[in-house]
Amino acid sequence: ELSQQSLFPQVVDLSPADFALVMEIQKEIMAIGFRFELFGKNSLLISGMPSGIHGDAKEIFEGLLEQFKKNQAELALPLHENVARSLAKRASIKTGDLLEKEEMEALVEGLFSSANPNFSPEGKPTFFIFDTLMADTYFNHR
Repeated sequence: ELSQQSLFPQVVDLSPADFALVMEIQKEIMAIGFRFELFGKNSLLISGMPSGIHGDAKEIFEGLLEQFKKNQAELALPLHENVARSLAKRASIKTGDLLEKEEMEALVEGLFSSANPNFSPEGKPTFFIFDTLMADTYFNHR
């Protein structure tokens, strides 16, 4: 399933401009798995978020919106791609996060089954291949 139901729906209060933006891209946000309804003036009640995404629904939703605005200012992307990239950036595993072996294996499997495993949503390389000569040179000169 695309969306996982929240046990405790969360209220997100937005500025009028951000609320208008969410209404404008509501279809794209719901297409990636967020579920929400209007909850007063400039507020939303988030009742579901994309499956497989862990963390605080309110923080991830607000982060998605901030990243969307940043992408919109810097990149010329179709709406649906901007929303997907924004979620990927904001819900990504951060440096220092501890993962179980199964989570690590699922990440690698997901990476190599993706359409473009060589680059992140920001265009950065996802991995480097070192041959033994390169590794010796790198590690012996640090």
